[in-house]
Amino acid sequence: MKAKSKDIILLLGAGASVDAGIPSSPMMIGKIEGLLAQHDWSQFRDLYHQIKSGIHYAAGIKGKFNSDVPYNIETLVNTLYELERNEDHPIYPFVAAWNSRLLAYAGNNLQHLRSFREKILDALKNWVQLENPKMAEYYSGLKPLQRELQFPLKVFSLNYDLCVEGLVEQEFRVETGFAAIGESRWEWKRFDETNPEAELPEVYLYKMHGSINWKRDNAGNLICVSYSGNIRPDQMQVIFGRDFKLEAADPYLFYAFEFRRSTLDARVIVIIGYGFGDEHINKMLTQAMRFDSTKRILVVGNTPDERSALKRRDEIAKRLDISPEAISVLTGTAKDFLKQPGIAGVVLKALPIQPVAEF
Repeated sequence: MKAKSKDIILLLGAGASVDAGIPSSPMMIGKIEGLLAQHDWSQFRDLYHQIKSGIHYAAGIKGKFNSDVPYNIETLVNTLYELERNEDHPIYPFVAAWNSRLLAYAGNNLQHLRSFREKILDALKNWVQLENPKMAEYYSGLKPLQRELQFPLKVFSLNYDLCVEGLVEQEFRVETGFAAIGESRWEWKRFDETNPEAELPEVYLYKMHGSINWKRDNAGNLICVSYSGNIRPDQMQVIFGRDFKLEAADPYLFYAFEFRRSTLDARVIVIIGYGFGDEHINKMLTQAMRFDSTKRILVVGNTPDERSALKRRDEIAKRLDISPEAISVLTGTAKDFLKQPGIAGVVLKALPIQPVAEF
């Protein structure tokens, strides 16, 4: 079946990079809990327990317990940030008093919240580095997919890592919005397919939550650097939480708009390694599916067998509030999917059959 350039888009979640040695968001929570036993992290142990118990308590009020609680590193960091806002938070005038135990661990001015958050972000910067680039070679499966489709792939990534950028070579260009590393600012026009002066890349990469090698210069422009180790935690352009994901600063609002538009145009949305825990993304997926009932979602989510895949399909359908018939869940991991020889055929097979026009 023939596909057009707008027919297929890809969405990558943290699970897409796990096989490359990069921990998923829940796995990062495990790392933090392990670090809290070490000397330079132990000062935050009681504060962490207080924050975690508060998140679980809030979920319990809504009838969510155990694995149903949406608790991961994004939830943790966003909660720390929201508490840190203190008097700047719009609900502050309506709060009678802070929890006494929170004040005991966070300090009267809540100054320990910022220190803990920056400690986590500094660690995250190391966790998402590729220690061995060869472990991410399975991402090269995007190359035969692009060559078979014969149009630029639109890849929307929720990850901070550089696995997709690692595909760049002379005959395979990944457009990230920067003309050169460290020498140019991010430009939205580089994603404009209608620009007659622009040479089409093989991949348009939309990093919706930022990247470990992004920072702002003194003028506020977003630039890409070659070594992320020099970026301080307070300079990191990785975003958590609803407010950040919809902020007006480039590129985040632009990427959200492009994702919204692309999901409406696409006939197949290929989702790799996403756990459907981001309500902001989920709502756009739901709206796109309701806009066109023939649209299909193809999910790769680390399911070992067909029975597990069907169960996962029903869970996703319930989360998105759409028909299970619109979703196909493939068995195996992201690595299994991207390394298979017939990847293009699998994707093309998912395209819905368009009705023949009547004359």
